[in-house]
Amino acid sequence: MPTVSIAKGRGYLNHNDRSIDRVSEKSWDPELSRKNVICRNIPIEDAYEQLFGKALNEYNQRQIDVNHPERQIKNYYEHISRSKQEKPFYEFVVAFGNMNDKDTDIYPSLQRCLDEYITNFDKRNPNFKVFQKIVHLDEKGIDHAHLDFIPVSTHNKRGLSVKNSFRGALKEMGYTGKTAFLDWRQSEEKYMAEILERHGLEFERGSGRDEHLNVRQYQAEAREINRLAQQKLKNMELPSIPEPEIKINPITKSESVKLSKTEFDKIKQVIEHQQTQITSLEAQKSDLSAKLENVELKLDTARKKPYMRENETLMQNLQDESDFSEELTKKYGKLSNQYVDLFKSYKKLEKENNSLHEKNTSLEKENSSLHQENASQFCKIKELEMKISNISQDFYKKLTNAYVSIKNIVQAVGMLKYDKDEGYRIENITAKQERLIDGVSEYGSALAKQNEYPELAEKMDNKVGIDKSIESFVKLPEPERTRESRSSRDWDMEL
Repeated sequence: MPTVSIAKGRGYLNHNDRSIDRVSEKSWDPELSRKNVICRNIPIEDAYEQLFGKALNEYNQRQIDVNHPERQIKNYYEHISRSKQEKPFYEFVVAFGNMNDKDTDIYPSLQRCLDEYITNFDKRNPNFKVFQKIVHLDEKGIDHAHLDFIPVSTHNKRGLSVKNSFRGALKEMGYTGKTAFLDWRQSEEKYMAEILERHGLEFERGSGRDEHLNVRQYQAEAREINRLAQQKLKNMELPSIPEPEIKINPITKSESVKLSKTEFDKIKQVIEHQQTQITSLEAQKSDLSAKLENVELKLDTARKKPYMRENETLMQNLQDESDFSEELTKKYGKLSNQYVDLFKSYKKLEKENNSLHEKNTSLEKENSSLHQENASQFCKIKELEMKISNISQDFYKKLTNAYVSIKNIVQAVGMLKYDKDEGYRIENITAKQERLIDGVSEYGSALAKQNEYPELAEKMDNKVGIDKSIESFVKLPEPERTRESRSSRDWDMEL
């Protein structure tokens, strides 16, 4: 009964497509690598642009529209790479059968099962966007496929409408709750069992461990890491630490350190580098101690034999190993001290960074308050502008009415000189009276032109008459009375 397995891989993209440059101890046979099947191999940056490019542009435009351009995301792949919640991509290593099945009669059937599974993977899992799908046939273990994918969640209300989310991708495919991934995995194993059954094979569940079918690969990785660690120990080169910018408070005279996020991340990298070196040194020291014990055992055996040349050789080996152990111990102590000092600096900088973050949060709140106050003032200004506009319109209306009244008066006064039919013309008018009437017309016309009422000015210059608004005030003369019998109001009216 062949097993099946879906294991979480480590996601070495260069390893998968065999572009990684190995110096020695390859975990595969280069002569067989040409048989590998590369179904899909899209650069991850291109995959991110295809999947999230449109949603990223829409998100950035929204931030500009709401006056928060600083919230824009320049590169979504780099943004996710720095995230503590999501990984840029995930990998599954899928296999039908194990190493013992490779030289059996069922091996061709297992190859067809694997091909059927990976061919339909995208259709069954539409939210796992596979950008690298490669089948390895050049390793000693059973054939297996590396499926590297980006989990995609759509129709999101916060952040990007389409974004990287493993949990969101599972949810959209119908798997929810704490056991969502396990439920998905069981569903896939059920599908794999159905594939085996269609090919006349009986299903047996594999271990499902990450190292399944990849022990040789990971052992080769470990040996390569150990080789590189030894090379670094010889050179003892440490990454450079950025020089912090020291600021002095003009009041308290206290010093503070200002770091950019890039500088802060670089210091973290230095600390991780130090930790890696210390771990490697400890492993080297332990391995060396075991070698020393073995050499001492051989030396004791040699002492009981008459072979002095072998004894001398072992003594020399012991001395060499002892010298190297002493040198390694000194380097270990020095590196440990550097790590302690660097860790203290890191803690101090972390504290400063948290303080700056709190200040920034406070400033953001203050800015929000000022924004609200500014909005309130803007509303008041709009109200004042509306009132001023109403007052201006009312004033213009009254001013226009006043000039219309002046026009009516000028035209009525003109009747005293130019009327021929209504009986308002003054007979035997004197030159002074005539000039006064014309002067009133010219004065009214000039005043109307000066205040931008040209049509009223033209009517004052060319027409005379009594407007309906004045007719009600014009009355026929009463029977003649003596001046003493008239009221003061009658006298004023006559004048």
